[in-house]
Order: sequence, then structure tokens, then C-alpha cells
Amino acid sequence: MKAISKNHDDVIKAIHQFRKEINKRLDEMEKHVVKEADNILLKQQTKLNDLSTGVQEITDKLTEKRKRIDNLIQRKCLDKLFVEMKETKKRVEEMRMKQKQYSRVDVFQTVSFVKNSDIFDMLDRHKQLGELITKKTSMVENVPVMKPTSTPSEDKTLNLEVFEDIDMNSSSGNTECYITGIEVLKPDKIVMCDNSGNKNVKCYDTVQKKVVSEIKLTESPFDVAAITDDKFVVTVTDERSIHFMSLRNQRIVFDRKMNINENCFGIAYSQDKLVVSCNFDPGKVLVLDLQGKILQEFSGDKSLFCFPLYVTVNTAGTSIYVSDYSYTVNAVKQLDWQGNVINTYQPAQGGSYLRGICELDDGTFLVCLLQDSDDNLPRVSDSCKPCKITINQKLGSWYPEAVAYCKKSRKLYVSYCETGRYDPKHRIKIFKVDWC
Repeated sequence: MKAISKNHDDVIKAIHQFRKEINKRLDEMEKHVVKEADNILLKQQTKLNDLSTGVQEITDKLTEKRKRIDNLIQRKCLDKLFVEMKETKKRVEEMRMKQKQYSRVDVFQTVSFVKNSDIFDMLDRHKQLGELITKKTSMVENVPVMKPTSTPSEDKTLNLEVFEDIDMNSSSGNTECYITGIEVLKPDKIVMCDNSGNKNVKCYDTVQKKVVSEIKLTESPFDVAAITDDKFVVTVTDERSIHFMSLRNQRIVFDRKMNINENCFGIAYSQDKLVVSCNFDPGKVLVLDLQGKILQEFSGDKSLFCFPLYVTVNTAGTSIYVSDYSYTVNAVKQLDWQGNVINTYQPAQGGSYLRGICELDDGTFLVCLLQDSDDNLPRVSDSCKPCKITINQKLGSWYPEAVAYCKKSRKLYVSYCETGRYDPKHRIKIFKVDWC
């Protein structure tokens, strides 16, 4: 009864928390559009104030001229009146030209609010806030005593337990898959970039244990980053673009394309901004808004980047982490939002090939090293210091490429191949994550 009651409380808490997250997001969206309306009002008020000043100057000058003319008429100073009238005629023509200029200024703008139909469409499609999934469990007397889940901490040892291994070549496609990007949308939905000749993005269902949707592109995608639980972005290197996509009823849908005129590779999302690694020898990292405007550009000679391949942003949103890969220098670099390198991590193994990077619950990071060794998945702190990690079994020959972590299920997803460094990365290894 205690277990049932606690389960119920946890479910209700999760529902309320999800509602709070939705409310927070709606508040942010409302604040943004209200601010935009305020800016439009401020611009119109500023223009009107400027016009009012100009019109007042014309009125004052005309009043002054009229007084002087009336005075000369009363005094019957006809000679001075004649000169004043000639001068006044000239000035009136000048003021009339100014008046015409003012009348052509488009100040007043009628603003209307157009509702985002996508939001209503989503609410129409989804009649519930979520769904409740039940599964059978044994009675209390048959349940083994389980040790409590450890609290994540940087100073604790990270334990990885092999949970499952997936062969992505079992899905549709003409050639072997080459998974270079993985992202978790929901605990049961994983999206992956197939950089092979298949040129597609896949959605894998961890419950059904199969690919439930694929979308083919004109060029091969490289990396993926989640924006929400059902929206994500994909880099397409050779096309020099970023694709915005959605997951609707287990089906991947293309939303829009954003050209950035750079050979883009890794991508991360944080606080309505996209962080994208680009180019090679030397490389650069761009910070963009969701409309494609470049907010920051970190570039220079090879002393900053050679080949920035994968990027991620910590949960706090304070630092950018870049895996910079080259034949001579391999380093994970921690940057602030001004592009300054704060800390650097270099693998102990010479000639390591840095690949994917992701953050865990404790604020540490796992880094993929594209090599066959016992320590090709090192763990580093938020300041790029090595941390302890163990794997519960020998994995044999494997070369990890991309990595993603689900905080809700505490599962880690790593794409890899079993043979050489340059062979297709068609397998996904899933780990259970714990700390001790």
C-alpha cells in the first residue's frame, strides 16, 4: 500500500511539474510578444514626438511673422511692410515644403495579433496532457530488496552497466548506417542522424525496440539537438543548413530549413539559441538565434580551433564545450559565451580522436574517443578534470562516435562500430547509469 501510494504521489507530482513547465514556457512566449508590441509603440511615440516638435516650430514662426505684419499695418509702414511680405512669402514656401515632408511620414501603424495556429493544432491533436503507462510487477513478498539509487556527484565513481546493444542496419536503408548524431526526445524516443548514403534521420522507439519513422534528406545529416520533447534541429553539412523537424504521432515531420552558409557539424540548443561548430582548418563556432541571426562568432587561427566537431552546453547554460579534433591536437575546450577558453581537457592517450560529448546528472561529461581501448569513454568534470568511471564488463573491440544521455531513465546511448575507426558506426550500445 505504501508503494502504491508513493507511486501515485510521484505520478501526480510529475503531472503538476509538466504543467508548470508548460506554463513557464507560455509565460516566456507571452513576454516576448508583449515586449515586441511595446517596442512598436515606443517607435511610433518617438516619431510622433519628433513630428510634433517640427510642427510646433512652423506654428511659432508663422505666429511671429503674423504679429510683425499686423504691427507694420497698424503703423502704416508700407515700405517695411512690402519688404516683410516678400521675406514672409519666401519663408512660408519653405515651411510649406517642410509641412509636405512631415505629411508623408508614415507614423501610425495598425498592429494586430495573429494567433499561433500550431499551438491550437497541437492541442487539437493531443486531447490529454500525457498518458499513463502501467506495467505488471510482482507482489511485495516477491520483490527483491533493491539498493537505493545513488545520488549523482562529481566525486563519486560513475558506473556503466551494459543494458542492450542495437544493430541499426536492421532498419531500412540501402547502405550500412553511420550514426554520427544521437539525441533523446523522450525516455522512449531517440532520434539519430544517419550520415551514410542513406541520408536520413531516424526515430527509434526504445519500448517497441524498432525504428518507427525515417525521413530522407537530399544530403547526409550529421548531428541533432532537441529543442523540446517533440521538436529538434539537424545539421546538414554539405547543404550548409540546419533543418527544423518535429515528431508527430511517432512520425518525423520536416518543418523548415535555415541556411547558414557554413559547413556545419555539431549542434546544441540552450536558452533559445543554437550553438553550431563549423568548417575545418581553422574551424569556428557560431551562436545563432532560431531565425538564423548570428549572435556570436568564435573563430581565428588554429590556436582557437582546428576542427570543432561536436558541441554541447551545460544545463546551467553558463559554458559551451567543444570537442576539437585534429591529427595533432585533440582537446575538449570549455568556453564562455564570449568565446574565451576557460579550461581544456586533453586525453592521456596520444593521437586520440575526439568525438561526441554529453552532460550527466552530476554536471560531469562523457567524451567519445574514436579508438579501440579500455578508456575510450572518459569522464571529465565541468572544469575539464578527469573523473572516475567504471564499466561492468569488458566491451571488446569498439569505436564510439556519438553519445546522448536520458536523465529521466538514466540510460546512456553510444553509437559505435566494432572494427576500424573509419568503418560505419551502425551499432548503438545502451548503458544503465549509476554512481557509488
